[in-house]
Amino acid sequence: MTRYAVYGGSFDPIHYGHLTLVERASALGYEVLMVPAYRHAFGKQAAPFVHRVRMCELALEACNLQQQARVCDIERGLAQDSDAPVYTYDVLRALQRALQATPILLVGPDIAAEWQRWYRREDIDREFGRVSLPMTRAIRSTEIRQRLGAGASPTSLQACMPEPVCAYIAAQELYSYM
Repeated sequence: MTRYAVYGGSFDPIHYGHLTLVERASALGYEVLMVPAYRHAFGKQAAPFVHRVRMCELALEACNLQQQARVCDIERGLAQDSDAPVYTYDVLRALQRALQATPILLVGPDIAAEWQRWYRREDIDREFGRVSLPMTRAIRSTEIRQRLGAGASPTSLQACMPEPVCAYIAAQELYSYM
């Protein structure tokens, strides 16, 4: 039986730090479902959803992780007809129904540090569980966005992100608004 780990986040943009969590969860025997946030629960602004989904797809392809992980855009459907945020608990419940299996939540240290703020966190722990993995590559999306906003070329950030993601950012002119 397949064991699923749900890895949600803004992925704004996705980087090697995110991808190492995917690799490590896969090594633990999970199929990872990457779930970009459609609308951030804490009101954080992000690049358009379609771009973040595509960058995740490109990153998985570039790192040959398509057998271990896939991008899931379930939040788009859950967010329709509402301005409310989509909560992780609701995503996990919807995926549980769709997969006919109970997924576990995959989190990095940033989420572990803010866990007390999360909606229905006790229910998530009780009904789904969490696997918390430390980051092995200290890369932050915020710093990538700041560097791009300050005029850095996306190709200069290939140490942080796969080349196809850098090329996509350049082609779509993402993060130049900063």
